[in-house]
Amino acid sequence: MEIKRSERTAREFALLLFDVDGLKQINDRYGHLIGSHALCRVADVLSFCRDIDTAARYGGDEFAVILPETNSEAANQVAQRICDSIANDGMEPLISVSIGVAVYPHDGERIEALLRKADVLCTR
Repeated sequence: MEIKRSERTAREFALLLFDVDGLKQINDRYGHLIGSHALCRVADVLSFCRDIDTAARYGGDEFAVILPETNSEAANQVAQRICDSIANDGMEPLISVSIGVAVYPHDGERIEALLRKADVLCTR
């Protein structure tokens, strides 16, 4: 839907892909309940996105956020704020995320290409 809107408005949008670092180690050391709680902590931070943004759990330890009308520079600023909020939430165990950013249409014109680009950057 966001691709269609961007085609109509000729405005960019950004896709952020977050990967929770070391979730398996958290599960192994503290148990799956604490691992699930770590995922909820990430989701809580993402719940403070703008009303026009869409945040979702993408898979096991991955989350995706679509930022309409957002260029690369702004997307990277948002990504850094989210990363800092997660790392400094004052809860244990400490968690961090790896982040990949892709911007439509520069990094791809289909969702698959955008996800691939963000995933490559996320796993560096």
